[in-house]
Amino acid sequence: MEQRKEAIICLEGLGKQFQTTNGTVTALDDINLEILKGEIFGIIGLSGAGKSTLVRCINYLETPTAGRVIFEGQNLSMMKEAEIRKARQSMGMIFQQFNLLAQRNVLQNVCFPMEIAGVPKAEAKKRAAELLKLVGLEERMKAYPAQLSGGQKQRVGVARAFSANPDIILMDEPFSALDPVTRGELQNEVVKLQKRFHKTIVFVTHDMDEAIKMADRICIIQNGQIAQFDRPEEILKRPANAYVEEFVGKNRLWGNPAYIHAEDIMKKAVIHISKNRTVLQALQIMRHNTVDSLLVTSGREHRLEGIVWLKNLQEVKDYSASLEEYITQDYISVYADTSLQEIIDTVDYDASGIIPVVNHENELLGGLTKSGLLATLSKRYRRDSTEGAEE
Repeated sequence: MEQRKEAIICLEGLGKQFQTTNGTVTALDDINLEILKGEIFGIIGLSGAGKSTLVRCINYLETPTAGRVIFEGQNLSMMKEAEIRKARQSMGMIFQQFNLLAQRNVLQNVCFPMEIAGVPKAEAKKRAAELLKLVGLEERMKAYPAQLSGGQKQRVGVARAFSANPDIILMDEPFSALDPVTRGELQNEVVKLQKRFHKTIVFVTHDMDEAIKMADRICIIQNGQIAQFDRPEEILKRPANAYVEEFVGKNRLWGNPAYIHAEDIMKKAVIHISKNRTVLQALQIMRHNTVDSLLVTSGREHRLEGIVWLKNLQEVKDYSASLEEYITQDYISVYADTSLQEIIDTVDYDASGIIPVVNHENELLGGLTKSGLLATLSKRYRRDSTEGAEE
């Protein structure tokens, strides 16, 4: 059993209101969630939903008007301003607008958080150079922000956020101002750095594809409240309400075959036979069901023993013979949690027969057919072609 990770951030009944000329505006209302150490956590929602306010409340750039923010076991709401500033040193931040210091070159910008943290200059330069190499800017260390492209500036921002070795990195729509190619490259860079340094990352986005690509878990915000909070595949399969379904997109699951598993698409009522039956009984079952193979199981748990083929049994002279003698392993099985992507990459579409789906104790749970797989793969296109059609 996988050990549950420890929470680095706990939000308890978090609320935030702003006073405007038109009265009180509620930006966040009763937010309760945990962010786990070492995970990439996505916060997504429409413009004005409260997602950026939520991130700014985590590091107390905005002071919540209700609830608590617990960071590494400490209640930030009980801290004095000087203590909060010290706690922020354990939080890196990447902004949409880069926020680089114009009078400092690339290397100096990355060194800046380490200077504030009191890291010796030589050590800071060494770490900054290492990080810049990791983000592909080792040749631009002496350049100034005005000499950089948008993508290069954000790479500096990413390196700077990791430089002071923070426990958590907060990212407020860091890629939204970039072109699609650069955005994809930087998403990959951040994931690569997270895997190398095992940092907790919380990022805000309005792009569901970006959230699915990067996040271990996603929190969807609707009008300042949590609409759904789960792993990407669960949100894709089971949207909590119409807002989430509309936001995610009805067809998006079918564009992400890594999140569809064998158990989601298998046929549960699969024809099979006990290994203690005879050749004649197997032939009768195959002819009655118009199939050319039959899965063979044993015991009450229906443990999968193998498969028998019609062409082989038709050559048997003694139809009263035990079926067990003719069982072969000439088949491919998949586990219930095998992804559709893995199945697509594994299955031989020229071969006949059913694909048994088993648990990790090799007990038969169901089956996949080639025609069923093709129907699943075409489902997204059928939906796309029918959406918007007039009746």
